[in-house]
Amino acid sequence: MKKIRIEKQIVFIFLLFTAFFTLFRSSMSGIFSLFYANNGIPDSSISSIKSFQSIGILIGLLPSGYLSDKVGRLKVLNLSALIISCSFILLILFRNIISS
Repeated sequence: MKKIRIEKQIVFIFLLFTAFFTLFRSSMSGIFSLFYANNGIPDSSISSIKSFQSIGILIGLLPSGYLSDKVGRLKVLNLSALIISCSFILLILFRNIISS
């Protein structure tokens, strides 16, 4: 009985993290599109950037399934959240270099 309750909690937390990260990524995608457009980047280049981001996400998802089986899904989610957060921090800190 207790094992089923823990499994339900893990599933709930996993779905909550997934929903949060999906919402976060979707909102940040729109914000970055506005950021790129305000810095004079043409629409075709913005589309190329978004395509490369999607390809990068796809490539990153390939080993995540294997890692989640070996290490644990919550640890992989936390690690991916940390990597995404660090990349956004780097973009914010070095925005002058990127937009030059």
